[in-house]
Amino acid sequence: MRLFLVCLTLFISTVAFSQEVAQEVAQQKVEQVAPNTIAENTIQETPLQVGKHVAGNMDAMTMILSLLMVLVLIVVVAVVLKRFQPKRQGLAGLKIITSVHLGSKERLVVVQVADKQLLLGVTAQQITLLDNLEKPLDTGVNLTSELGQSVISFFQKQTTNKMTNIKVKK
Repeated sequence: MRLFLVCLTLFISTVAFSQEVAQEVAQQKVEQVAPNTIAENTIQETPLQVGKHVAGNMDAMTMILSLLMVLVLIVVVAVVLKRFQPKRQGLAGLKIITSVHLGSKERLVVVQVADKQLLLGVTAQQITLLDNLEKPLDTGVNLTSELGQSVISFFQKQTTNKMTNIKVKK
């Protein structure tokens, strides 16, 4: 859905830009023809060609490279957003510890309710309690829900790793 909206936005902006360029070209032609019409008292109409000025300085390879750069930019932004997306806030007292997909619509989920952890089987039709875990699973490191803080912490980890690698090499 997001990809469709992005493509639609790009298409609409391209159409609007081409219309603006066509209007500018038409205005320039009118300004060029106006002095001649006074002398000749006739208006020579020439058909406007939309995009004619683009073809002169943009060959097919440049257009393809531009398109590929835009597509790569979209993929990179999607990967970054997926990597650093904030965690969902659970309801009061409920927290999803881990989830394992078993099939297209089946998965195992460990949910923390107060101080107990429950193993649930989730399908498209029902949710089944499979086990009440005696030994709770480790919840791991608490990740921040702020996108900016997670990005900053990621870069801080990267720089500290690089600094330790530099110190080890010396």
